[in-house]
Amino acid sequence: MTLPPGRSIDSIETLVDGMFYRSRTEARWAIFFAVLDVTFIYEGGRINLSSGESYLPDFYLPEFDAYFEVKAANDAIVSAECVRARTLAADRPGQRVWLAAGAPSFEPPNILTLEQWHVEVPIATILSDPENRYCFLQDRRDEGVYWLQANAVGGGFRRTFMVGGPGVVTTHDRVPLMLPHIEAAYAAAAAARWE
Repeated sequence: MTLPPGRSIDSIETLVDGMFYRSRTEARWAIFFAVLDVTFIYEGGRINLSSGESYLPDFYLPEFDAYFEVKAANDAIVSAECVRARTLAADRPGQRVWLAAGAPSFEPPNILTLEQWHVEVPIATILSDPENRYCFLQDRRDEGVYWLQANAVGGGFRRTFMVGGPGVVTTHDRVPLMLPHIEAAYAAAAAARWE
């Protein structure tokens, strides 16, 4: 599916738990975070960027200290429309700025961690390597502590890092897993239906 320049995937405003989201994809992420008990602020406020533009991130996740932008599951749309999120990442070194290309997905992973990339690296280059796409997993020992993990392609080690959460982090050396709690969050987001 190719899209932009004119783009024509229409978003459908969607009500979840008394809040209207601009798209069903955003609504699915809200359901995902709610099942995980992760605090989220939807469209919490505009940010002035160095480009002179104003940017309204879709979500802010305080427990991860991350801005979270949601786009359609289409690389052409992501490439064309992630400019402000990339500028935010460049303007605030060390600030987590994540972009989801579609609804919550364990397979294939679909979260890009924009703060890890210099703004001059084309988004198409980042998107072209599946190892740059992450999914949420849960810590094996620490309830309410989450990680982002990318799949390894062609052998090697998966890239994994702890992002935090409402739980208490302990010191241990265990990789995260798809535990029932996070599996339930993915399932709830996928199962949501609207008229």
